[in-house]
Amino acid sequence: MTDPARWRALPQPTAFEPAGGWWEPERVRVIAVSRGLHREAERLEGELRACGIAAAAGVSDPVIRLRLSPLAHRDPADESFAIDVEDDVVVTAASAAGVFRATRQLLHNLRAQGAVPRGIVHSAPAVAERGLHLDAGRKHYPAEWILAQLHAAADVGVNVFQWHFSENPGFRLESSAFPEIVSDERISRAEAADIVAAARDLHIDLIPSLDMPGHLQHVLTAHPELRLPEAPGLETDHALDITREDPVRFALALIDDMIPVFPHSTRWNLGGDEFVDFDRIAEFPALETAAAARYGEEGTGFDLLTAFVNRVAAHLRERGFEARAWNDGLLRSACERLDPEVVLTWWTNWNAGMRPVADAVAAGHRLVNVNDAMFYYVLGENAGYRYPTADRIWAADWHPGLFPALWGPEGQSTVRQELERPYPALLRGASFAVWSDRPEAQTPAEVAEGIRGPLRAMAERSWNAGSALSREDFAALDVAIGEATPLEEERRHV
Repeated sequence: MTDPARWRALPQPTAFEPAGGWWEPERVRVIAVSRGLHREAERLEGELRACGIAAAAGVSDPVIRLRLSPLAHRDPADESFAIDVEDDVVVTAASAAGVFRATRQLLHNLRAQGAVPRGIVHSAPAVAERGLHLDAGRKHYPAEWILAQLHAAADVGVNVFQWHFSENPGFRLESSAFPEIVSDERISRAEAADIVAAARDLHIDLIPSLDMPGHLQHVLTAHPELRLPEAPGLETDHALDITREDPVRFALALIDDMIPVFPHSTRWNLGGDEFVDFDRIAEFPALETAAAARYGEEGTGFDLLTAFVNRVAAHLRERGFEARAWNDGLLRSACERLDPEVVLTWWTNWNAGMRPVADAVAAGHRLVNVNDAMFYYVLGENAGYRYPTADRIWAADWHPGLFPALWGPEGQSTVRQELERPYPALLRGASFAVWSDRPEAQTPAEVAEGIRGPLRAMAERSWNAGSALSREDFAALDVAIGEATPLEEERRHV
C-alpha cells in the first residue's frame, strides 16, 4: 500500500478528503438500498470476489451500501457520485450509472494497492460524454474483442461507444434487407445483440455510425446504379448520387434496416464527411447542374450535401434518434442552413476551407471534440497520423475544449481553437477514435494494447477538464490499476 491520503483510481475524483487509514476487509456484504441497484450490487459482489474479498458470513462484517440520492427528479444521465469510506462504505449517486462509476473507483484502489483509503470522495464529470469510436468497417474485429473493449472502456469512465460498421472496404454488420452489401467477415445480428446488451449493462450509450453519402464504396459496388456520375480525374466510386431521389431513398432504407439492431440507442452518426474532394466540388458536373437547378447561381455542391444531411437527420428524428455528423464538409453552404439540432462530431480543421468551431457555436450546434491531432489512432499511421500517446496529450495540456488548430498566416494548424472552462452547454464531450486505414498493420490484440494508455488519458482529462495528475503520476496509476477482466457471470448476464 502507498499513502492513504492518495486516491488511486482513474479518472481521479473531483475531490477527496482523506480521513487517515485504510478500509481493507476480508469479507464484505453489498447491499442495494435503492430499488434498481440490484444489478450493481450483484456485479460488485462478483468483482470483489475476484479481488480476494469474500462474501460476508455474518451481520457484523463490513458493508458496502449502494443508494440513490433522495432527489425528487433524478436524472438517469447524471453520473455524479459520493463515496464515504469508514468502517462501512456508503456509495450515493444520482443514477445507476453514477453508482457504477463509483464502484469502479473502489475496485481501482483495491487493484492498485489492496485497500481503499478512508475518507470522502465527491465526483462529477466536466462533460457528459467520454467516447470511443471504432472503425469496424475497414477491419473486422471479432465480437469477443469488441466486448472486451467495452469492459476496458467502461472501467475508466468511458460512456459512449460509436460503432462504425460501414466503410469503403467493407460493410460488417449483417443486413436483413440488403444481404448483397455485407462483407464475408462481419458481425451477425446475434453477436450484435450481445454487444448491444453488454453496452447497456455497462452504462455505455451505443451510437451507430453509418457514413453517407460518402464512404460507401463497398455498398455501391453492389449497387453501381446509385453512384454519383463520374467526373474527369475525380473519384466518385465511394459517393452516393444525392442529386437523384432513388439513391437517397436507398440510403434511408438502409438506415431503417439497421435500426432494429440498436433498440436502446437514441443517437446516430450519419457521416456527411469526405463526400467528394471538397476543394474541387465545383468540378463535379452532376452536383453543379443539380445545385444550379435547385438554388440558382449561388448554389453549390455544399448546399446539396447540407440538404442531404438535413433530410437524413429529419428521417432519424422521426424514428427517435438525435443525428450527428462529422464537421469537415458542413457549415459551408450558401443557400441551405444546416439543421441546428445536428450534433457535430468535430474531428479536424486540416483544410483552410473548413469552418471554425466558433461558427458552429454561433449557429447553436452541440459539439463532440474528436480532435484528430490528439485522438486519431490510425492503423499504419496512414495519412501522416502518429499513434496517440499520453505523453503528447499531457504535453498539449489537452482538455475537452481544446479543438484541432486552425489555419493562420503561418499556415496549417497554427491558430489555437479553444472553448474555455467552464464549458458552454453546447460542448457535449470528447471522444477517442480508432480508424483502421491499413487493417493489416496491427492485430486486434495490438490495437487493444496501443489504445489503452491514450484512451485512459482522454478519459481522465475529459472527466476533470484537464488533470491535476502529473504525466508521471498518471503513468504509474495506469500501470497500478491494471485491467478489468470481465467475470464469467457478467457474460451469462448479458
